Amino acid sequence: MRVRKLIMQKKSEQSDTGWRDGPIGPKFTGGLYKKSLNIGPAWKWRSAVATDGEKEYILLCRVNEQKDNWKAWLILSTESGASVVSRFEDHGNHPGIHIHAHCERSGIEDGPTSIGGLIRIPAAASRQRSTRRRATTPEIFWRLAADHFRITFVQGTLF
Repeated sequence: MRVRKLIMQKKSEQSDTGWRDGPIGPKFTGGLYKKSLNIGPAWKWRSAVATDGEKEYILLCRVNEQKDNWKAWLILSTESGASVVSRFEDHGNHPGIHIHAHCERSGIEDGPTSIGGLIRIPAAASRQRSTRRRATTPEIFWRLAADHFRITFVQGTLF
């Protein structure tokens, strides 16, 4: 299935871990990793399960404010495991929010190998890359990533 269709499909949140420190357990990556992923002490992470009514997705976000490094992945749960559909990123050493995707592979290749070999949009040499800098806090980046991947969050009740 095409990346654009998977991303554009409206999804609703089913569960959310909130921000956490420490290793990321396999269940929070949709099974992408078989063991816990150690990410280092300066990193925070957050994971949410979402569905479009048919397919289940994981939004996995990792941030390191000290290094100005922001990463969010949309992971598709498949019958045989999990596949990274697209990455939504911002890095201080080459600013500009950008995505990584590979139209022919998304949703097909399972496991950690689905993370690499994705093209960058816009390209690193593009003028757009420096004008799109917006990641300022983990919560803002989380919302930007959720908006990009068309994930809506369940609203709490008012008291």
